[in-house]
Amino acid sequence: MEEFVTIGRLMRPHGVRGQIKCMPETHDASRHSKLTRVFAIQGDKSTELILEKSSLAGSIWLLKFVGYDSPESIAPFVNAEIAVPFSERIPAPEGEYYFSDLVGFDAINSKGEVFAKVLSVESLPTVNAFCIRYQGKEIYAPWIDDCIGVIDTEKHTVQMSESYLDLMLGAEK
Repeated sequence: MEEFVTIGRLMRPHGVRGQIKCMPETHDASRHSKLTRVFAIQGDKSTELILEKSSLAGSIWLLKFVGYDSPESIAPFVNAEIAVPFSERIPAPEGEYYFSDLVGFDAINSKGEVFAKVLSVESLPTVNAFCIRYQGKEIYAPWIDDCIGVIDTEKHTVQMSESYLDLMLGAEK
């Protein structure tokens, strides 16, 4: 199956002509105007949808797809993720990163020594965090200045403070 990048979540039909509201999940709020097709992802199923027109209503996208001309016809896609193929993803703004790009990076200390691998990057309620295996435990290193330093996408490394992580582990005991 082709890899996709989620760019929004379909909400509910809008009006009587088959439009549907979409909550964008992208840093480019005008992205809707550049789309010609998207894929509605529901579980393991993906459905290609061709965009007929789109507009912005506040922070919500209003999307109209070819062949869906009533609220009833578009209703099965409520709560579906909308995605584009990975190959069509737009670059992240300078200094920002797609979480999926950081998975597999080496966690290094201030001396450049590798001490862990990034297993995932999660958006937690209070902070984004790197999930790593450190000293035999899976822990979340908060994405804050005291813990996370330089992210080098060319070397595939994330500098982390081992002393901060040691303090976190000590607090668990």
